[in-house]
Amino acid sequence: MDNNNNAVSTAGLSKFYSKVYGYLGMGIMLSALTSYLVINVFANEVFGFLFANRLNFFLMWGVQIGLVVYLGKNAFSNSGKSFIGYIAYTILTGITISATIAIYAATDVTMAFVTAAGTFIGMSLVGLFIKKDLSAMGHAMYSLLIGALIAIVINVFFLKSAPVDLFISLAMVVIFAGLTAYDNQKIKVLYQQKGDEGAANLAIYCALTLYLDLVNLFLSLLRIFGRD
Repeated sequence: MDNNNNAVSTAGLSKFYSKVYGYLGMGIMLSALTSYLVINVFANEVFGFLFANRLNFFLMWGVQIGLVVYLGKNAFSNSGKSFIGYIAYTILTGITISATIAIYAATDVTMAFVTAAGTFIGMSLVGLFIKKDLSAMGHAMYSLLIGALIAIVINVFFLKSAPVDLFISLAMVVIFAGLTAYDNQKIKVLYQQKGDEGAANLAIYCALTLYLDLVNLFLSLLRIFGRD
């Protein structure tokens, strides 16, 4: 009987991971398509709006943060609005990222994305198959992330140091590589807690978490590869 239950649980978990990575792939493709269209078709309109007033750019980021909070609060609910929120978030991210990508050479962007994808896949496999509980490491990474964000603000507004920016970028790669492993392992724990009830919204939330890991890995590596 226990073997049957384990088989059902394993099959359910595999199906859940498939949903998570399906949503993740969809989000990455939407962001990539949005960035491509912004840079190559609507650059004047979008960049004109974003940089006409600093408030517009910060407003975009504010909406994105609001969507992350919303999706987090509805992770265990049955609300059908989470999918719409996720789609909106990935499109908005594509718009804001395009402003960064546009200032780098295509080769730097390609190298950063390939490296980020390889790192993400490798650390995801670590999180999926390692037996050791990564909770302590995950909590440490989140603490380091707060410190890194504070360092970014200090460097941008006060120090304006290129070596410090490089150090922060390297630290962010380590942080989000660690979080990728931790978040992949956490997916298993969340599914075991919730099961199939409300699995669609939970899969969207988990996909968003991994999406953030991958995007931030990419941006950190882009700053490293794009240095003069």
